[in-house]
Amino acid sequence: MAITIVMLIFIVVLLLTAWYMWHRRNGYFMIYDVGSDPRLGKILKITAIALFVESILGIILLFLNNKYLNLITIALGSLTILIFSLLINQKNE
Repeated sequence: MAITIVMLIFIVVLLLTAWYMWHRRNGYFMIYDVGSDPRLGKILKITAIALFVESILGIILLFLNNKYLNLITIALGSLTILIFSLLINQKNE
């Protein structure tokens, strides 16, 4: 039961992150001006879509009540944010 609650919180955080990235894809994202860099806007849009799809997959896996399948959601979400972080840090190179 505790794993289900924690996974539900994780999925909500993924959805909120996807929503934030989707709404900031044309304006300012933290300290970056997305409007002046179309590559950064594309990265935000792709990451937001990926996080949304992973959240939907996470909800489906959550109802299967298998704690090992929930690791897929954690791994995918973490890898997506890792790749996004690496791409956003390479934007000025």
